[in-house]
Amino acid sequence: MKKVRSYILENRILKDNDNVIVGLSGGADSVCLLHILKALQKDMNLSIHAIHINHMIRTTAKRDEDFSVSMCKALDIPVSVYSIKCKEIAEKNGVSIEEAGRNERYRLFNEAGKELFGDNYVIAIAHHKGDVAETMLFNLARGTGINGLASIKAVNTNIVRPLLCLTKEEIDKYLLDNKLEHVEDETNQCDDYSRNKIRHKIIPEMNSLVSNATDHIAQTAILLGEIEDYLSIETDKALELYLENTSRGLLIKNDILECHIAIRKRVIHKALILVASKARDISSVQIEAVMDLFSLQTGKKRNLIYGINALREYDGVCLSKSLEEEVNLNELKKISFNKTEYYSQLIPNELYTKWLDYDKIECPIARFKEQGDYIVINDRGDKQSLSDYMKNEKIPSAIRNQIPLVADGHHILWLVGYRISADVKISDTTKNILVVNYSE
Repeated sequence: MKKVRSYILENRILKDNDNVIVGLSGGADSVCLLHILKALQKDMNLSIHAIHINHMIRTTAKRDEDFSVSMCKALDIPVSVYSIKCKEIAEKNGVSIEEAGRNERYRLFNEAGKELFGDNYVIAIAHHKGDVAETMLFNLARGTGINGLASIKAVNTNIVRPLLCLTKEEIDKYLLDNKLEHVEDETNQCDDYSRNKIRHKIIPEMNSLVSNATDHIAQTAILLGEIEDYLSIETDKALELYLENTSRGLLIKNDILECHIAIRKRVIHKALILVASKARDISSVQIEAVMDLFSLQTGKKRNLIYGINALREYDGVCLSKSLEEEVNLNELKKISFNKTEYYSQLIPNELYTKWLDYDKIECPIARFKEQGDYIVINDRGDKQSLSDYMKNEKIPSAIRNQIPLVADGHHILWLVGYRISADVKISDTTKNILVVNYSE
């Protein structure tokens, strides 16, 4: 208890008067976390709300749900329960059950946090040193940069992990000493999932070879996290110096060659993300292709992922998005529309799924930018041209014509990846919803 409190204060994980959403599975780790936060609640004046998510995978899932609710009642902590069809979501999105469950958990944690506390909340997760070591080894095996090796951080935006100072053994001892019950997820004991294999086979073997291997790996991850934070600061400085929006695209200036290669690669990586409007699958192969162009003569080019063209120019390398009709058509095909009735559900806080007021829309279509497009920017109905909005948001000129839009005439309902029109937001008078989804 004292160890966790000191860790929280030293690392500024929580502060007085915080609103805390606690992920509660009912397992040993989350029970330990909730119990410790309850003990700190009075001194730090914390507002605590637990969230239990039933993934509907195991036959014992209802048992875990009932246990979590009962525990919160005994501790006088409010709790909300959500049920998700994890297998169906995984199949629909083409991801593993693990990834689908993780994505849904954080989505629901954030939705609940906004509903309960507005924008003033943190999400407390019960990761410990063992999780740090497992994640670092898993990321190392599949290939990653420093950020992946840094593994799990104590504070990451609004996500906090107060138990990262504890080992699994210390958590189990805390439960035993305080006579706290918990439920056991039997899937944790099988090796059907990648992380379980690392947990049951690789970590024990490493601990048998080197005493306290888990602690050493976790400490290395923390040090790498500090290095990553520093490099991020330096990269942001370099972005201002070496990237320039031009009429031809996003220019990476020749002066970037004066930078250390580590910063050079990070700037190129960020430039590719800006032009592609997505980070997924932008790998070292793409970065190296851009770097090679700096050693070639003017006019040489490379065709990269997501239709990005990299062209060697006199002043540097210019990145632009392909304007080929086929690329555009495929992007628009990713947008789908569905109508449903509205009955005060939680509005999803998702980047690629939006709810719009159906009855305020005449003929929604998916298309790209046109002359005369505008977006309503506030509840007063003030309009702003789409071109001005894109400039204000510092969207690179090279990609402005490549961002998918949902439009009703020249009224832009949704600039995919950015904002929706204030004129079609869900309100108390909404009866029907237009659900718009972009499948990334």
